[in-house]
Amino acid sequence: MHVPTEVSRRLKSLCGNREELIECRTKLINNVRGWLRTQLWRVRTGATSSFPERVTEHATKIEQQVPEHIARTLPLIEELTKQIHAADHQLQQIASEHPTCLRLMTVPGVGPVTAVRFLAAIDDVTRFPNAHSVQSYIGLTPGENSSSDRKQRTGITKAGPAKLRRTLVQAAWCVMRNPSNDPLATWARQLATRKHKFVAVVALARKLVGVLFAIWRDGTTYRPKEAALAA
Repeated sequence: MHVPTEVSRRLKSLCGNREELIECRTKLINNVRGWLRTQLWRVRTGATSSFPERVTEHATKIEQQVPEHIARTLPLIEELTKQIHAADHQLQQIASEHPTCLRLMTVPGVGPVTAVRFLAAIDDVTRFPNAHSVQSYIGLTPGENSSSDRKQRTGITKAGPAKLRRTLVQAAWCVMRNPSNDPLATWARQLATRKHKFVAVVALARKLVGVLFAIWRDGTTYRPKEAALAA
């Protein structure tokens, strides 16, 4: 059984703290949105960070006051946003100073958060013999429900670190939505024309894991030509 190193535990703690801050902010925003729906208020769209400002702006525009419990919630959302930005800055600083993260971030769609999460979860790349074992560890490989006389494939196993898996899927969405000619993006979009786009996104996330593993193992950077051959 693998025992995480001190660096891995620290990075997991930092990423976990960031996720908790985001979850708290999301709950508070959803609470305010629920009240807005009861009042039929239509607040203009914008970034999450500007949500309290937009609510206050709309109340001023229609010359109405928000109730006390909503007025108490808006400053909390603003403070959580500041703390999330501070956590993002810390993760960006760690990623910019770590040689492995710098190499991982050369892959399309992979930013500081994804790189640090991957580094923290894998910890020691030598404990995995190949890319498939990493994909299986993260839970991005298809499961199987078979018996002696039949074989049936199921959806992905969803084993392993769930937050890393979600982060990789988000990275895959970024790659697919980016109008570039990158081989991974082209491959995923072509797959989406034959199958459902969600299937293509998960397949791309699985392929990203293989690319990240190879880069870390070999000490290289992202090479589109090699990615084209893999795709």
